Amino acid sequence: MSNELERVSGIGPIASINLNKAGVKTIEDIASSKPENLAWIKGIGIVSAKKIIENAKDLLKLEKNIQFVLNSIKENFVKTCPKCSGSMISKYIILGPERRLKARQCTVCKFYLPE
Repeated sequence: MSNELERVSGIGPIASINLNKAGVKTIEDIASSKPENLAWIKGIGIVSAKKIIENAKDLLKLEKNIQFVLNSIKENFVKTCPKCSGSMISKYIILGPERRLKARQCTVCKFYLPE
């Protein structure tokens, strides 16, 4: 758990351990904290607390934006074939008498992509 907190700029291994001891377990906990609440933790002053909170908010915003982009890519990837850009449709591939695999198939080049 302490490794997650170290992803925030300004938090090292010792500060991470001290934050965990104080009950701050996630980056969201840091982002929603007030500087006064973090400043009493050993090794963190009011100036550091403000910077750490700002850095945690920036990190969460960045990760949210990255997730948005990845979801957009995934959505478009499922609609169009990565090989020829043709449209994809859902199909079942029969692997045996009782085994089927749901996949997407390109209507142009017949490329399969498992779902």
